[in-house]
Amino acid sequence: MKDDLTFQNIILNHFNAPDDEVLAKQVAALRQLSEENETIFQETKTIWESSVLTKRLYELDRLGSARKFSERLSGASLVKRRSFGWLKVAAAVMATGAAAFFFYPKPVEVPFLVKETKQQIDSVLLSDGTKVILAENTRIRYPQKLADSARQITLVKGQAFFKVHHEVKRAFNVLVGQSKVTVLGTSFNINYHNASIKLAVKTGKVMFTPNSVSSFAILVAGQAINYNEAGHKMEWESSSNATSWITKELVFVDMPLDEVCKQVSAYYKVNLVVHDKMRSAKKFNANFKDSNLDEILTVLKQTYKIKIDSSDHQITIKNL
Repeated sequence: MKDDLTFQNIILNHFNAPDDEVLAKQVAALRQLSEENETIFQETKTIWESSVLTKRLYELDRLGSARKFSERLSGASLVKRRSFGWLKVAAAVMATGAAAFFFYPKPVEVPFLVKETKQQIDSVLLSDGTKVILAENTRIRYPQKLADSARQITLVKGQAFFKVHHEVKRAFNVLVGQSKVTVLGTSFNINYHNASIKLAVKTGKVMFTPNSVSSFAILVAGQAINYNEAGHKMEWESSSNATSWITKELVFVDMPLDEVCKQVSAYYKVNLVVHDKMRSAKKFNANFKDSNLDEILTVLKQTYKIKIDSSDHQITIKNL
């Protein structure tokens, strides 16, 4: 995994500096070492080409194209000066039509669908075979048929788990606010609430692009980030229990008490606070399946020397 990431970083550096001959030769040599390296290169290239940050690599030389097109028209008009007037008109009409078709192709309208949940979990199977599981109070927008060039849908609000059908030549993009998640074929969870985007990767690799100006991040299985839209701040965090809303299971392995309470709070939608003096407590190890909040609090009291105070809006854990 480490070697794959190192090679991927070299590839990304090469894409960032395509004129660097040393990097180009290094990438070419590594690609020839194995079929796996070539696959990594092709997958990274596909993701890169779909990223908003690579737009500069594919900007069209519009002035140059217009100049060349005008030169071709001028050359054609010199030849046609000897022709009859109606041929000139016909040629002009044809040239104009061809130019309009070349520069302004008629867009194909694709019907979009919206799926929204209320107080239930539901799922959607996209046209490419990708499965999307929606949590409560979630809305997604997606085309009835995904485009041939790139697959793209929008998570408008809420939380969803994506099991993306793998395609090497067609990236899968999820738009979330001003951010974008790009993959080829993997599984991951996105939680989008209150201008906060939490992304956790279960399998494969994911590229997260916060916005049009910030640097992207590449996550692998087991990694997670929390991005705050207002402050443009991205933090790495634990991916544990990111899909507990689907599995109905909470798993804690050598986890600090404050992190346990953070995840319990998110799962049960309560405000569970650990007193500052408790933050150095020993690590917590336990599994809970289909358990209620009281059962977890009871186990915590049996594990630590604590007392738990409850009010209408908050549950506080303190030393005895």
